[in-house]
Amino acid sequence: MTAYDLVIVGGGAAGSEAAFAAAHGSRHRILLAEARHFGGTCTNHGCVPTKALVRSAKIAHTIRTADRFGVYADEPRVEWPEVIARAYAVRDYMLRFGVTPFHEAGVEVRYPARAVLTGERTLEVDGEPVEARAVLLAAGLDPAVPPVPGLRESGYLDNEGALSLRQLPRRLAVLGSGPIGCEFAQVFARFGVRVTVIELLDRMLPPEEPESGQAVRDAFEAEGIAVRLGAKLERVERAGSSRRLHFPEGPPLDVDEVLVATGRSLDGAALGLDAAGIAWTPRGIEVDEQLRTSQPWAWAAGDVIGGALFTHVASELGTIAADNALHGTGRVADLRVVPRVTFTDPEVASVGLTERQAREAGHDVRIGFAEVAGAEKAQIDGQVHGHVKVVADAATGELLGCHIVAETAGDMIHEAVAIMAGRVPVQVVARTMHAYPTLSELMRTALGQAAG
Repeated sequence: MTAYDLVIVGGGAAGSEAAFAAAHGSRHRILLAEARHFGGTCTNHGCVPTKALVRSAKIAHTIRTADRFGVYADEPRVEWPEVIARAYAVRDYMLRFGVTPFHEAGVEVRYPARAVLTGERTLEVDGEPVEARAVLLAAGLDPAVPPVPGLRESGYLDNEGALSLRQLPRRLAVLGSGPIGCEFAQVFARFGVRVTVIELLDRMLPPEEPESGQAVRDAFEAEGIAVRLGAKLERVERAGSSRRLHFPEGPPLDVDEVLVATGRSLDGAALGLDAAGIAWTPRGIEVDEQLRTSQPWAWAAGDVIGGALFTHVASELGTIAADNALHGTGRVADLRVVPRVTFTDPEVASVGLTERQAREAGHDVRIGFAEVAGAEKAQIDGQVHGHVKVVADAATGELLGCHIVAETAGDMIHEAVAIMAGRVPVQVVARTMHAYPTLSELMRTALGQAAG
């Protein structure tokens, strides 16, 4: 049986960073096994190609609405094969080095190779028995499919399937209004598809502030995207070449395709977690603050542990887990300051606690709020929807959270990230000049309110 110091299962952000961290300056024997797509979901079917679609869709929308600025153009012609080819070209550029950097670092790579735990410190990698002093699980999660009668039989798209469409459908239903669902809904709508978003809860982007979800809903409806909130999908049936969606109340909805964007889940049996005695739920593998699983020889990092499903988080956790697994450093993941961005238009960016979370944590909070439309820069650029909301501790002035909806919210949020990382009181930043005319002036306004 081949023996390794560390076997890493999964070649995405967490697994890749873990491999480089483990190999750096060491003579350990390290194996990295990836079953499906090297580079992980983000690079292959998530962040990278979808954001390329977001960009193409925004250009189409800008042309279509150029008359707002006194510029007139014909209706844009969207060539879907060319749009998707560009998205894949961007992805391929990100993956251009392949496994070469890992080999150069001294990491053995098996790809494509399915790794399954078979017992304590043992695995099968494409059927070959392997022994490991330590195992790091970083295999990610799979799209979750809601148990709606007829959905599987009628056929549906997930994020991978949406990127594999040969032609655009005329009508599309998007199940779920989280980040993935919202991004795809707006992309397809801007390419001329009639889109309906179906959300079981009573607001869009449920993890975000209610004001953020409402702003996105307003923007969607202004673009002609239908939004059904509090809508329980009862069943789905094929109706010729289309699908018919039934609800407890109201008429059915006929569409050509159904895109499922209701979260992600873990198939622990496929990884052999039960055979290895590792505790898990469909939400992810259970780990402690050092990313150790219920077995002392196994660690886990990235999406596979649930929680904050972001590439930047996975990369950070991968290095921590590798250090702890090989060197017993006892490093603890600090997720106090984790920015997140939903790349709709306007973008939605957040860091830290929501107002509700801050109050539930026992803080006496003070809120600052500034509407995007109140900024001269927004008027210049024709921005209508959005705001900056900050949540601060009234006693200490510490910034607890920031929530931005704006065209460039993903860039703007990092001022709040720096404030929170340095624990700078909001009063200090509120007194600091911000350049005019910029959307960042809204940060100063909101911080000033929070500072009292």
